[in-house]
Amino acid sequence: MSSGELVIGVIVAILVTTAILAGIGFYMVVHKSNRERDTEELSKIALSGKYSATLRPVADSLAEKKPNFAELQAWLNTQGMDENQQDKYLVEWQKTINQNIKTISDGDLTGITTYRIELGPKDKKLCEFLHPDHFITRDQINRNAEILPPYCLGSDSVVIPKLPWDNTDGSSGWKAVVPMDGKYEVPDWRQVV
Repeated sequence: MSSGELVIGVIVAILVTTAILAGIGFYMVVHKSNRERDTEELSKIALSGKYSATLRPVADSLAEKKPNFAELQAWLNTQGMDENQQDKYLVEWQKTINQNIKTISDGDLTGITTYRIELGPKDKKLCEFLHPDHFITRDQINRNAEILPPYCLGSDSVVIPKLPWDNTDGSSGWKAVVPMDGKYEVPDWRQVV
């Protein structure tokens, strides 16, 4: 082997090694960005035991389970109320919906997975399905948003995070809100309180 062939062999070896190292570096950069993207996507997933489900925006869940503006207005028109009173009920309804969306969306960002309904004086008699020390999970909200207020026109309840040290009656237990015969016993929205 001549010195010229030896130099060419060394140069080829250096180029092959450089190409391999560049390929490894490129792979690591791409793999790291994919891992960061996957980690970001996983942060949007709520874990429930060994199963996981993608969280849907609470606004979508509520839109499926609560009456829309046209339905509310059509029903109010049958109740013999003046337009100002109807507008007041519609504004209160939407304000409660917006407050629920904000509370639960903020909880999604901070990892809160349990909530409770703080019953207002008007709703206490209507909402006997809620034990004073109840809780609802984000997964329940995802599938059954009807358990969130407002329950009817004039409803005065709100959703708040249920934290481990938050017990309304001083007890240490939590009571799950469970469906009866496959349905939650929420009041019919077609009433005014």
